[in-house]
Amino acid sequence: MNLQEKNWQNLFGNYTEEGTTWHALTTVYALDLAVIRSYKFTRKFSANRDRSIIYHHNTYYFSEDNNKKQSWQLEKEKCNQSDGVFHPESENMRAIDFGNNTSIWVCKILKDNQNFGSEVFFKDNDWRFGIIPIYQNGSFASFVIIKENKNYFPETLDQDLITDLSGTWQIKQTHLTPTLQENLTENTVNGIELNFVDEDLKTYYLPEKIVLQLPQAIALGQAFTIIVGRQVADHLFMQITSDYDSNGQLKALISSEFTRVRGSESPS
Repeated sequence: MNLQEKNWQNLFGNYTEEGTTWHALTTVYALDLAVIRSYKFTRKFSANRDRSIIYHHNTYYFSEDNNKKQSWQLEKEKCNQSDGVFHPESENMRAIDFGNNTSIWVCKILKDNQNFGSEVFFKDNDWRFGIIPIYQNGSFASFVIIKENKNYFPETLDQDLITDLSGTWQIKQTHLTPTLQENLTENTVNGIELNFVDEDLKTYYLPEKIVLQLPQAIALGQAFTIIVGRQVADHLFMQITSDYDSNGQLKALISSEFTRVRGSESPS
């Protein structure tokens, strides 16, 4: 199976004609963690018999008398491209699934005078978390946390922050080029370093044990990196890194899976 086909299967291979519905609680935050707004919505994905067509339906519940519905159809022949799955919602973005419960709807290129942001997903059985850092006019302006469940609407976000990433961790990384060329690596480290001594990146510790590491501003002419991570369990930390070159083009994606093999809270 080539990587283009593998990506389609990773994204949609489990969807059926009956469909799967994700029930989402969406919270939009300012940079000081003040809540700007919150609302619920559903994302339903279903497929035809051979999964060559994916049907995507969203219903937004902004208030009792203000609902909005959107629907899209993803045809494999058209949408499954060499650089990821094209979604009709945005021609500048691609869906990429690493096959390890992490995926991303990634912005392929930074353009002048356009908002910029990618949605990173971390899946955990019937739960899924989407994180979207949003840049407006080149400045980091806000971020969104989307907490989803397959069976019911979440009511709140867990306010716990990451506090302990000490110990010895085994790292499995999947490196992808923009054309989905894949390279797998494994390594072992003592502790996960989140507080980089790098003036270009600032670290934000967020609810649901999510962490962002990213520049306060981005612009054409300067390469940049955006890192989104989540501590899924005491012994498991997942992370996606997006690297862009000085032309604003996506250069590489890295999905990292950290498993604690020794430390204060490692599994017995």
